[in-house]
Amino acid sequence: MASSALRRVRASSVPWSGRSVVALAVAGAVLGLPLVSGCGSSAGAAGGQASPVAARSGGTSSSTATGSAASGGSSGTSWTLTAPQVAAGYRQGQPPADMVQRFDADTKQNAARLGVSGTHVHAYYADPADGAWIFYVGLNGSGYDPDHLHDILDQLPAVSDDGAGDRITTSAIDATPGPHGGRAICDTVLLRNDLITTAVTTCSWFTSTTVAGITLVSKTDGTSTKLGFTASDVAPIMRALRAQVEVRGQ
Repeated sequence: MASSALRRVRASSVPWSGRSVVALAVAGAVLGLPLVSGCGSSAGAAGGQASPVAARSGGTSSSTATGSAASGGSSGTSWTLTAPQVAAGYRQGQPPADMVQRFDADTKQNAARLGVSGTHVHAYYADPADGAWIFYVGLNGSGYDPDHLHDILDQLPAVSDDGAGDRITTSAIDATPGPHGGRAICDTVLLRNDLITTAVTTCSWFTSTTVAGITLVSKTDGTSTKLGFTASDVAPIMRALRAQVEVRGQ
């Protein structure tokens, strides 16, 4: 059940999708929502959207993939990112231009922070059940170090005040990467003020040939059912989406 105050979470900080800009954009979006959200998901697949088949259960963290899967991917497999029109039941759509612009700006900054380059892949998928946009972005390349990239994004919880009444908590939580192996991590920005508590989370994964992440951002059309998304919300969607957008390299 979603409520007007998002439950307190361990996860926090946004690595791949961008930190402050996207967090503030999400805060601005949810301020337009009713402060008492409906319980559960919205019924049906509105607007001709495919019904998501991604499982929304399972923890964010557990034992890291073992053997060679724990760093470079399953048995040293070369993976390639794609952007199909429908992945894990989510259909591509087009978020508002200003939301895309803010997201893209922070994505570039954080790619520089990770020190990675490659062939850019991205898509925006609609999540009608939660009334959210799934921002998916990644790079195809070679020679990536999954452990090193994971560690760049791993951080202890930190709290700051922006001077405008917003208390911002950032931290990270390890995530299960799924059957393709590699490493995964979820980072969240948790924002609190006198009116609202909300969160924006990115779950990222890394192999020796792919670097990618997804972020859920509430829509501004009144269909959102949650006041933000935590690692426990995003990690299962990340694994389901990854299973279909990441394919064996040629």
